[in-house]
Amino acid sequence: MRSVLAGTVRLPWLAVVLLATSLPAGLAAGDVNRMTLAGGRVSLEAPVELALAVTQEQLLVEASPPPCDPGFTYCFYLPEEAYAGTNLRSAGLAITRRQDLRAMTSCLLAQPAGWTELQPDVRMGEELDTSRFGDVGQGSAGSFTRGDVLRLFDGEECWELETRLGLTRFENYAPGTVEEFTSEDEAAVLELIWSVLDSTSVDGAAVRWPAGGSSALEDFVRVDLPDQVTSPMVLRGEARGTWFFEGSFAVSLMAPDGSLIASGLVTATDEWMTEGFVPFEGTLEFEVAGPTPAILVLERDNPSGLPEHDAAVRLEVELR
Repeated sequence: MRSVLAGTVRLPWLAVVLLATSLPAGLAAGDVNRMTLAGGRVSLEAPVELALAVTQEQLLVEASPPPCDPGFTYCFYLPEEAYAGTNLRSAGLAITRRQDLRAMTSCLLAQPAGWTELQPDVRMGEELDTSRFGDVGQGSAGSFTRGDVLRLFDGEECWELETRLGLTRFENYAPGTVEEFTSEDEAAVLELIWSVLDSTSVDGAAVRWPAGGSSALEDFVRVDLPDQVTSPMVLRGEARGTWFFEGSFAVSLMAPDGSLIASGLVTATDEWMTEGFVPFEGTLEFEVAGPTPAILVLERDNPSGLPEHDAAVRLEVELR
């Protein structure tokens, strides 16, 4: 069976519908629409199998969860007829121009809506920087979503791109009422969506996305931890100047239950008003009765108080 993708799709209806009904006359599977996003720098290619909406009213699906949340700048989505009769509810790629995230650090690290304490994988380039928050899906007893949130900082603007598959749990249907949208089918649709991401370029330069969805954020903060963490805990390392305000940022030790063990500041030992790395040092004093697991939190100083500029590095340690 021929598929719209490089491999095969297990469900015959998916290939048949995409090939027979969702393509405009004269087009074949593999054709793409080339477009430039608002601002004129970011370009991409979208398979014609994906519909496009630029307003909520143009989104011709009524699924819950929707393929793109309200507020998107562009929404590429799979038409409903492509998966009718299955437990897939929606599939899409939301692209949002994040004009509230004007700085590189905030663009790459601001938490996705509804999430806290995620540490994305980051890919720094000479001109283009990207990040990827892996598996930001959410679920309930009846339905769930799967997807990633990716960010692109092009030196001037921040773009957010969110992939999403929304499904109703197959086991909740009466036997024989729907066909199961399998993991193979999910992979096929995600490949279609990711073809848009992989085609993205800025002023002709290809965008490279991180391979993973989490990291230790060593592109922003690097700390030398002692083999034996005893009190006083000496902290030395380096962080980008955007992590400091007035030459310092907060550090703390948290117990696994979220309670505070100790807190303090580390201070830059060189000029901190730069986007490059700046050395820092400081100490934390604590008391524990014996070997104690903890989380070392190195928190970006955020004088604005706005949550979109919050960021932190969290590292597991054992106190003695």
